[in-house]
Amino acid sequence: MGGDILGVSVSGALAAQRSLVTTGHNIANANTDGYSVQRVELEARPPQLAAKGAIGTGVNIANVRRMFDDFVTNDVRENTSLNSSLKTNYDYTSQVDNLLADANVGLAPALQSFFSAVNGVADDPQSTSARQVMISEARALSQRFHYLDDRLNSLRQGINEDLHSIIQQINDLSSSIAKVNDTIVKGREVGGKSPNDLLDQRDRLIKKLSELVAVRTAEQEDGRMNVFIGNGQSLVIGSNAAVLEVETSRFDPNEVEIVFKGQGSQSIVTEFLTGGRMGGILEFRRGILDSAQNELGRIAIGVAKTFNAQHQQGMDLDSRMGTDFFSKAGELSPKVLPHFSNQGNTILKAEITDVDKLTTSDYSLSYRAGVYSLVRLSDEKLIGTYTSLPAEIEDEGFRIVVDAGSDIQDGDNFIIRPTRAGAENFSVVIDDVKRIAAASPIRTEAAISNTGSGKISHAEVVDVSNPAFDRSNSKLNPPYIIQFVDETHFEILDNTGKPFQFKRAAVPQDPAIVAGEDGFPETADQENSPELSSLTTELEYDPFTGLDVFPTPGGEDFGFRVKISGEPKAGDVFRIEFNTDGTGDNNNVRKLAALQDAPVLANGTTDYSQAYSQLVSRVGSKTHELDVNGKAQKLLLDQAIERKEAVSGVNLDEEAANLIRYQNLYQANAQVISVANKMLETLMNSFR
Repeated sequence: MGGDILGVSVSGALAAQRSLVTTGHNIANANTDGYSVQRVELEARPPQLAAKGAIGTGVNIANVRRMFDDFVTNDVRENTSLNSSLKTNYDYTSQVDNLLADANVGLAPALQSFFSAVNGVADDPQSTSARQVMISEARALSQRFHYLDDRLNSLRQGINEDLHSIIQQINDLSSSIAKVNDTIVKGREVGGKSPNDLLDQRDRLIKKLSELVAVRTAEQEDGRMNVFIGNGQSLVIGSNAAVLEVETSRFDPNEVEIVFKGQGSQSIVTEFLTGGRMGGILEFRRGILDSAQNELGRIAIGVAKTFNAQHQQGMDLDSRMGTDFFSKAGELSPKVLPHFSNQGNTILKAEITDVDKLTTSDYSLSYRAGVYSLVRLSDEKLIGTYTSLPAEIEDEGFRIVVDAGSDIQDGDNFIIRPTRAGAENFSVVIDDVKRIAAASPIRTEAAISNTGSGKISHAEVVDVSNPAFDRSNSKLNPPYIIQFVDETHFEILDNTGKPFQFKRAAVPQDPAIVAGEDGFPETADQENSPELSSLTTELEYDPFTGLDVFPTPGGEDFGFRVKISGEPKAGDVFRIEFNTDGTGDNNNVRKLAALQDAPVLANGTTDYSQAYSQLVSRVGSKTHELDVNGKAQKLLLDQAIERKEAVSGVNLDEEAANLIRYQNLYQANAQVISVANKMLETLMNSFR
């Protein structure tokens, strides 16, 4: 149109019209999520050069620019990912916190009730009702372990289902991003300019993706956006999208892992994925769920093994040695899981050797170049290397042995879980009240005819596997007599075959029974009994300090401890024998009750209740930490969104002002066109 007035005014009208349309588009999308406000950029047309100077030719629409800041947008994505991760982790962790800390369903009240029942038997060891309460409370404790373990397993199953759903959403979004990438490039080829609404659509998709997993982006020269996850896996490259899949764990069929499948390759990326809902779930599983279930299992194993060990050192109402009270959780629970791709046929087994040293961690065992390497997964610490098995892992409280097979191949891997299944395998195996071993299997007594002030302690049983304990026949083999030769010397005698009918009361006056020389009641045919045989030579005794008689001063250990104190006289005797018919004895059940406060876990630093309290405290602290961090992160996200809105958001007041301004501009250009039209009419009329 050159530099004529009509051409100039038409270009101005078209520019004003384009600005009005863009303003209307902004107003229409004021509430559209992720929409970036657009602005029409105008530029003066090249002037028409003339002898007397350059003459303006009007205005061109240079571009419709999207108001966008890449730094601010990335900040919103990162904060969105972190916020989603913290919120998801908090939601799951708070469920565990509510479960463990609940005064009605937590483990603490069940432990307290059980040991209260044990104390009830200690108060009245012959009471059938007290014994029945003890078994009932033991079953309640077992049920509580199972309930808590089942709830944690339900959470684990819920995690697996959520991961399937999240992976499907990620795959859908990555596919959509790849398609939009292709559409954006085609749009640029057709129009020569950036398709703003398509760019907004892609940013919205990437933001939704960041809610699921942390992402990083890089734009190609042609405008396509590449998206990366994990430690650099290419989720979207140009118009191609990779695929994530959820597969059963290579070690544990009850867990799932995330597999990245790109072009011609695949890899497990579970440990590398962070941020978003997926990152929050995986962090919860690693940091809370696994450790909580391991700790619960460790407590169950601790209760079972220590209670069983002490119960075996007692005697029941039928004068039989004690057996296991709880199931052998310590033997059933440790699991060694081989990797599915192991080439060897070796099957390994873990055995708990010291409950006190057990941790709440899992372990990784790998075989490379003839060496086994054991790594504690909780802190990635190398525990040790071993050239052969079995291997004693003393500081961790277990050992590794070969259960079957003999072929181990380079690259074979195993996961060791010493305690995870402890709560699941915890159960009560005694159902007969008579089988509760409340009494000590050994009794000690001083002869009633002793003239000195010597005293003999209760026998402390420490090892019922010692041959001195004849478990099958419920007797001490042999029974013993400690006889003082004088005030400072004694000997230990074998009392096998001695027909003593020991009574705690005074010597009866029945003429058929007379007091023996050692002061114990004896039957009248004592003269036909075998002679007592001495097991030791004369041993020295210090009346001022007393003496541990068993183990003997010579070092012989018979599985129990006995001490003499005071000032015995020559001829004084003390007797050690099996506690037959000792139904009123509560020595062993008192030791069972004392286990409630015994520091038998965590290297002798905590008891059962303290270990559980520490678990509750740890989960509670983590819940509070996630709550605080989540609220702080939400503020950061809100601030980032505000900064983005300040740059890209639609301001209706501003758009209303622009609407009036562009309307006036259009009307002004229309007026110029009207003037140009009149000028043309005047010119045409002059030729008539």
